[in-house]
Amino acid sequence: MLAAGADTLAVDVAGAQALKARAAAGDKGALRAAAQQFESLMIGMMLKSMRETKFSEEDDPMTGGEGVKLYRDLLDQQWAEQLSKGGGLGFADMMVKSLERYSAPVETGAVAAPVGAGLPAMPAAESQASLLPRLGATSDVGNALAPTVSERKRAFLETLRPHAEAAAAGTGVPADYILAHAALESGWGKREITAADGSPSHNLFGIKAGGGWRGEAVETLTTEYRQGMPMKLTQQFRAYADYAAAFNDYAGLLKARYAGALASNDAGGFAEALAAGGYATDPAYAGKLKSVIASVAMAGV
Repeated sequence: MLAAGADTLAVDVAGAQALKARAAAGDKGALRAAAQQFESLMIGMMLKSMRETKFSEEDDPMTGGEGVKLYRDLLDQQWAEQLSKGGGLGFADMMVKSLERYSAPVETGAVAAPVGAGLPAMPAAESQASLLPRLGATSDVGNALAPTVSERKRAFLETLRPHAEAAAAGTGVPADYILAHAALESGWGKREITAADGSPSHNLFGIKAGGGWRGEAVETLTTEYRQGMPMKLTQQFRAYADYAAAFNDYAGLLKARYAGALASNDAGGFAEALAAGGYATDPAYAGKLKSVIASVAMAGV
């Protein structure tokens, strides 16, 4: 049963618009209410993520009906709303404090605080150190700026596009789809599988070295899903002399095992056919691949 006294859903679009107007007019009560509603949305996303990491519906037939799923989603919304009230998780308080600083009136003759003055400052050295690993740069670049994420992705696409186009010619799969698949599996090149000595495998597609593989292989730790639950396992993966060989082997794998993906007419069909064919065990794999395909198309490289 829904929480007593809950007259509306946690996500009330009309109410959110009214809160936005009142907060813009300087109503502090509305500001706090808007912050609580935002925190409620965040908690709802956390609950949704927790729900998705579960056993498959086939293993739990009592909760597989559409009616039960709808009730569960509505219940999660109400839980999120109730959890955000009172003390909540603290996000609402943090947002209110920051927003109140931004919206505080400036006295005549006073110098307005710079944008971001309401947020805690990060030491310059810590800021640079935290960005370098995430952007794929090394710590010996001195004071040079690390490349942005978009620049790194663009370089990834430009470098590998000739190989993707060669694979596309042999399979009929658009080069953008192939590049997106490589980007998803390798984290845009940042998580390329390497050997124990750090040498590259050129394996951007996460292709495992099964019993029929006669080439080089490297062993590494990877995430596999069993009954929807992630677990870490050590697996053998194929290693190639260069990226051209890796893309050529990927094209051969598609033609040998994933006829449904080759026959698809759009990105959604391609991603879903790969997932259905067992390319990965991640239950959200098709959705992730579709998202990266869209990202590659928007990059226009």
